[in-house]
Amino acid sequence: MIRFAEPRDAEALASFCGSSLPGCYILCRFNAYANDYPFARCYVDRSGDEIVTALSVLEDSAVLLTSGKTDYEELSLALPMLSVQTLMTDAATAERLPFPNVQQKQAFCFTGFADVQETAADAPLREVYNLICRSIPDSFSANEEAFLHFLSDFTFRRNRGCARLKAVLQQDRLCACALTAAECAASAVISGVACADDCRSGGFGRQVVTALAAELQREHKTVHVIALNDSAGAFYRRIGFSPTDKMTWLKLQ
Repeated sequence: MIRFAEPRDAEALASFCGSSLPGCYILCRFNAYANDYPFARCYVDRSGDEIVTALSVLEDSAVLLTSGKTDYEELSLALPMLSVQTLMTDAATAERLPFPNVQQKQAFCFTGFADVQETAADAPLREVYNLICRSIPDSFSANEEAFLHFLSDFTFRRNRGCARLKAVLQQDRLCACALTAAECAASAVISGVACADDCRSGGFGRQVVTALAAELQREHKTVHVIALNDSAGAFYRRIGFSPTDKMTWLKLQ
């Protein structure tokens, strides 16, 4: 039976999630928010001392990680009752659930070796968000409410060691940025990779991603990324990422 995760579940949850991409999101949210806030909830299902299913809900979206012992029939009944609109999970799990597929994106894992990039540093979050909005308009909304949501979530997680940012600036102008959408002890997911239009031929995108990957590698973390399109996928392949699973978004409401 799936239930709220408790502090005593932390060790078993970390073991179950490992260094997987969905597991990184689940652990990041659990470590940052636990179940202390109404907008963030973590659920687990146990078989004896072993966790066999983990689910993280953040506002109206969720991330699911399953195993060979997952009760898909129970999940199919429970998920619609959680007021969740979309669910991200791996392709194999998505095929076991009776919900329509909204989209599917290729995930990658960093298998190269990244040199430390000393020129990559921090940057003001408003400038970072504005650059991301211009570069990825389908994923980020250029309005004040969306920015404040990004600001509060990223700042909250970064203060708890669950997020970080790298940027390249020239003469105080932001050229490129990349951040982690999720981090835990074993892994991280890079997101928000953006480059100013007139800087695209300067290698700044490669610089911020490899700077972030190098720092995470030094901490022995598995580094994931989800390519939003084929062009992004080709970029990640060129700088040392290899394709892994296809992440799938399901529509629950």
